[in-house]
Amino acid sequence: MTTETHRPAHRVILDCDPGNGVPATDIDDGLALGLLLASPEVHVEAVTIATGNTHRDVGYRVARTMLDEVGADVPVYAGAASALVEPATPWAERREAGRVSPQATELWSSVPGPGEYDPAGDYSAAAEIARRVAAEPGEITIVAVGPLTNIAHAMQLHPGLARDARRIVIMGGAFDVPGFLQELNFGIDPEAAQVVLASGGDITLVPLDVTITTTLLLDDVDRLRGVSTPVAQYLATTTAPWIRYCESEREMSGCRLHDPLAAAVLLDPELVSVERAAVDVQLTGLVRSRPVRWDPNGVKLATGIDLPAGTEIDIVVGVDNARLVDLLLTELARTDATQLTPAAQ
Repeated sequence: MTTETHRPAHRVILDCDPGNGVPATDIDDGLALGLLLASPEVHVEAVTIATGNTHRDVGYRVARTMLDEVGADVPVYAGAASALVEPATPWAERREAGRVSPQATELWSSVPGPGEYDPAGDYSAAAEIARRVAAEPGEITIVAVGPLTNIAHAMQLHPGLARDARRIVIMGGAFDVPGFLQELNFGIDPEAAQVVLASGGDITLVPLDVTITTTLLLDDVDRLRGVSTPVAQYLATTTAPWIRYCESEREMSGCRLHDPLAAAVLLDPELVSVERAAVDVQLTGLVRSRPVRWDPNGVKLATGIDLPAGTEIDIVVGVDNARLVDLLLTELARTDATQLTPAAQ
């Protein structure tokens, strides 16, 4: 009698900018990676890193540290250190400003930082994305939860990437969020965002407009602490100080699940509502990096406007937060994840 080998429904490259263990830095990339690793429906083929929430080299160290801590044998490739056009200095200054505050130092005092991993001059993320997608057309889904620089570079290397990728899921952009003229991922590299959204691929966009309606609470992290798997323990340890930081410094209840939502739409499409529209990214003036959407069949007035000819994409416009949190915690509690080493007994 033979046993059929489980074939995961999704083969994923996660392109990200993780910050677990770095003071005053969002940990949502790590939660997204943990969710994908823990689900038996997903095989993470590779993790690629761009500068965004963290500098590329820091993000590389974070990803390698997390994968080693949770016992996952997944290759990590460093990629773009800077955007296609956007100057890096203003974003770097913003990124580093809060990390040396007394509050951040105290909250992260007992949290181990990332290990001293070094990409050793190998910055081949874009080439690796292009190679893997071109080698197996229709098989690889790209989940991009950082600036889209690596994906834009990969499209230059392999012009057919949008066609050959099974799907591209993107967290980024803010259509109309009060107080936000920019969203970080699109703001760091607006040109890359425009290139990718106009590529004609099967794209699902998860914008800030919907991710700010999600919340993970300290009570949820306590549930995670009760799970003995290495991935649950690592994420509980690195997530708790970020939630406390958001509550004290940003007057938020809990933290937002921006990147985990992008991963979750692969596992449970029914937890979100989706609308289809054409999208472009603004590249000038006060609205630089802001996406704009329209119905190609319903435009009533566009005098003197040269509307782009790009295809429509799916835009996530609503989410069931309770269902999302339950999915995240349930998947992270699994002991049958094929890409993770079981907890020691």
